[in-house]
Amino acid sequence: MFNSPKMKFAKLVRGRDGNFAMLSAILLPVAIMAGSLAVDTTNALSMKAHLQNAADGAALATAAQLAEGKITEAQAKDYASKFFLGLTSEDSRTFSEFTATPTITITSQGSGNKTVWQVQVAATGSQQATQMARLMGRESIEVAISGTSESALDASNPLSMMLVLDRSGSMSWGSIKELIPVYCGWGKWRYACGTKEILTGTPKMDILKDAVSNLVDHISDSDPTNEYARIGAVAYNYKTAGSDKFDLTWKKHKVKSFANALVAENGTYSVDAMEWAVDKVTGPGEVNEHFSKNESKDPLKFIVFMTDGENDTGSTWKDDYADKTTKEHCETAKNNDVTIFAVAFQAPERGQALLKACASSDKKYYDAQSADELLKAFTDIGKEAAAQVTRLTN
Repeated sequence: MFNSPKMKFAKLVRGRDGNFAMLSAILLPVAIMAGSLAVDTTNALSMKAHLQNAADGAALATAAQLAEGKITEAQAKDYASKFFLGLTSEDSRTFSEFTATPTITITSQGSGNKTVWQVQVAATGSQQATQMARLMGRESIEVAISGTSESALDASNPLSMMLVLDRSGSMSWGSIKELIPVYCGWGKWRYACGTKEILTGTPKMDILKDAVSNLVDHISDSDPTNEYARIGAVAYNYKTAGSDKFDLTWKKHKVKSFANALVAENGTYSVDAMEWAVDKVTGPGEVNEHFSKNESKDPLKFIVFMTDGENDTGSTWKDDYADKTTKEHCETAKNNDVTIFAVAFQAPERGQALLKACASSDKKYYDAQSADELLKAFTDIGKEAAAQVTRLTN
């Protein structure tokens, strides 16, 4: 009977002579090629995943930096390229002869605080193919990817902030502590018998004015259309008067002018100033101001309370009327969802204790022992408040 091809193949496999070796010789290259193809495919998929993650990360980071104003549009492409290459730097050790160069596209819509940034990061990655694939004429494996991100600052968290600023006489002193010798005796028998500390350098009040300017600038930058943030100020000493009070306003630059006109004089008494500040930021009139501008019924509320001294009445061992009542006003504020930042500028122990008690948390209390530390404290407060006025959307 005539054998079919299927039967002949089965006989060939069952054969004990050289047929099986011949079949193996035929199939082995096919198996190697299949294995090589599998390796190349796995490497391609892995490389694509790495590149996609890098592109997505670079696009998101760059869009966020643009929206927050940390880089300019002119800097964005270089920033995105460096970010992408940083995320793919390890791939050169993972994949043989790996290369990938990103192409960055930046577009924007709108202007000012309403700008929407779109960042696209595209790249073609390449790596060396397996040796078998190269024998077949394929030198490399290439994959193309693209990642896109959009970011904008959405000014949807309105705020009201009142500054409570010490303008007592000690604010006219310098802020640099120096030790000078103290002499004893008389005439030619005088001799150095100790040292005393004096304050020199720029008056504290001048430093405070710069600090207020920095804080106002950060909040103003986050609200260029004057629709979301309001700031006011009250300066206090033992004779706090109506001229020491500057009501909350949309025109934030006017707070800088108010602070720049302050004169340091008289003693220290914080009660009236803190009471007025709390009434202003928590009063119904402030809600009405926001609702008419931005339709908010619950703006964020802040008070920045600073001093370089302590209330003139009282002692370190007794919680007297001035400290006690100031703390009560602080508690009223916090119970009405007011965040209080407290800044001690080279203040004595009792002054520090009052500010720590008023601060909303330990992180909201700043102990500034130098001009630079005071400037940094107000700058940090301004940045934190500005960050809450605007939020990042992706």
